[in-house]
Amino acid sequence: MSKSDLDSALQRWQERGLISAELAESLRSEHVSSLQQGRRRFLQYAVAGTAGILLVIAAATFFAWSWPDLGPGTRTFVIGGAGIGTLLLGMRLEAARRFVPVTYALQTSGLILLLLAFMYSTEAWGNTTAGGVAVGLLALATPAATIPVFVRRNPVMPAVVAALGYTFLAAFLFRTFDLDADIIIWILDGALVATLAVLGLQLHAGRTESVSRATLYAFAVSLYAGYPMAGMTAVGPLELNDNALLALDAWLLVVTALALWGIHRAPAALRNPRYGYHLAASVLLAIPLGFGTALEVYDLPPLGAAAVVAGAGACGLGYGLAKDARPLVLCSCVTIVSAAWYLGVDAGERLGTVLALAFTAILFFWVATRLGRTSES
Repeated sequence: MSKSDLDSALQRWQERGLISAELAESLRSEHVSSLQQGRRRFLQYAVAGTAGILLVIAAATFFAWSWPDLGPGTRTFVIGGAGIGTLLLGMRLEAARRFVPVTYALQTSGLILLLLAFMYSTEAWGNTTAGGVAVGLLALATPAATIPVFVRRNPVMPAVVAALGYTFLAAFLFRTFDLDADIIIWILDGALVATLAVLGLQLHAGRTESVSRATLYAFAVSLYAGYPMAGMTAVGPLELNDNALLALDAWLLVVTALALWGIHRAPAALRNPRYGYHLAASVLLAIPLGFGTALEVYDLPPLGAAAVVAGAGACGLGYGLAKDARPLVLCSCVTIVSAAWYLGVDAGERLGTVLALAFTAILFFWVATRLGRTSES
């Protein structure tokens, strides 16, 4: 709830005698403090994420500078040591309960550096050699050893390790058995399905009271890991080429359906309106997937492709307005505007651009009136 919405509600409740002026002021102060804390936390996540990326880039720059003077084995140990050090630093800072988003970024950066070390180790020890097998076992042991530790500390890092776990598993299979890429992809698909099945059972209606946020977060990130897995499977083992987009479309429908289930049909302990953010992400993903599928797979004309994308935006917009899901409304507007602009640019004429702009303006005016009507009711 925004500050203006709360002010209106508190004033109405105070006028009706439901609360006193002192209570209204206390509630207002607490809400303002909560909003400020949320904004600071968001900024911390954004800046910490950027810092984590810069840390990885800095490490890569240092290694590039000193690389010629180091042997392959030394380089592997340097990268791995940097990853372990960064990971332990993040865990140490997290224990102090300060700058929590920064600690998550540090721990994630450390895991990525470890993964880079495992993959770079091919320069020092070939696949299936004693050194390669040792590195592969270390890659497999990393998520197995860190997940139990992270589960006891916070709900975020287990989800991060779950997302990175598929790449650690790929490193293990590659370094230990030197398997073909297509075989590795099939194994990763099986691991993804098994993970979703196990986590889904834990989210079963009869067990929701004991479900932790870590389980829910791990399930969500595994779903999003399905996008690259579906794409790699379609392009690699299945050799679908342009039709690979159909696999991504199918996975998009699965994620969207699960988000709707979480909002409307899930057990009470799991039901959460924040799943609307996943719907908003699905609508945004429908822009590239819709255009790609319509133009490349079905060879539709520009009008047909724009209609597909605009249709996805219209569905999201209708649902978002009905449920007052503002992020979904905004993303749906972006989707519809993308379709309109595509038509305008494709027309290559001033009239097409003018029509696209006019349509955009009319759309936003209409949405504004609907939002205003919802707010007043």
